[in-house]
Amino acid sequence: MVFLFRDRSDINLLFLVLLSIGLHFHIWYTPPMVIANAADGLLPYILVNYIKPLPPFFLILLFQAIILSQAIRLNILMSKLKMFQHVSYLPGFTYIILTAMFPYWDVISSGLVANSLVMWILVKLLRLYDQNQPQSLEFNIGMILGGSILLYSPIAILIPVVLFALTIIRPFKLSEWLVLLMGILLPFYFLFTFIYLTSGIQEFKQFLPRLDWKNPLIRPNLNIILTLIVIGVQFLVGIFYWRDQHARFIIQVRKYWSVLLLVLILTLFQPIIFSAQALYASAIVLTPLSCFISFAYSVPKRLFIPNLLFWSAISVIVYNHLS
Repeated sequence: MVFLFRDRSDINLLFLVLLSIGLHFHIWYTPPMVIANAADGLLPYILVNYIKPLPPFFLILLFQAIILSQAIRLNILMSKLKMFQHVSYLPGFTYIILTAMFPYWDVISSGLVANSLVMWILVKLLRLYDQNQPQSLEFNIGMILGGSILLYSPIAILIPVVLFALTIIRPFKLSEWLVLLMGILLPFYFLFTFIYLTSGIQEFKQFLPRLDWKNPLIRPNLNIILTLIVIGVQFLVGIFYWRDQHARFIIQVRKYWSVLLLVLILTLFQPIIFSAQALYASAIVLTPLSCFISFAYSVPKRLFIPNLLFWSAISVIVYNHLS
């Protein structure tokens, strides 16, 4: 199965669709749940009030559309930036596998939908490297991030990401940091002005991110433990091959991977910092995690290790949905 996605042929788009339908087989007899905390922003509010009441068939189509659009978008991003030695469909392949493996990522959640916003921010952020006059792009990145936080407040975890990424990608200039911060704050300024003129300052607090430190892994079930072990093994194998390939990348691509590693590290803490949705909020880790795990499928010349990882993932998926 893995060898099919090592090719860059356009027919692999069809294979991605078939893979998603096959791995998410359970939604055809148990439609995907809609999980959202309406207090986390406009996006969860829309999910709770307008998406959740939809008929099961439309929920199935919507879930597949979200997964496939994000997988394809991630694949395009990795290909355009030349993040791998060889262009393939393995980032999208890995993304779909991960969404099917972990039960908290196998639903229509605010975190899953917010992955589209995370990818949008990453696309803009990684374009900063070759900009001679980056201020407009930096301001746009700040605006997108500020607007995304209003849509889904846990995305606030990306604020330190964009600030440190700016240091990684470009030489430090205080003026560029200030432009980025202005972009982040501007949506909140407009919202504050509107609320101040219509309702009162006290209502503005509900739009600010709320930290709620808790451990989301208290007494996890056996299937959660097994899934995390398999994902952890795949990640360690991916990191091993990523380190092996890292020295072969040009400086620009190395900086891109440094940004993705930073995104991965910080988003791993999101379920702890923003614990209202517990592990459902962790879905935004999918983007960087699938990029690193992709090395485990793409680098080995022999297919023994990739196939072993793939079938271990399939075993977990079947166990989770049939047990």
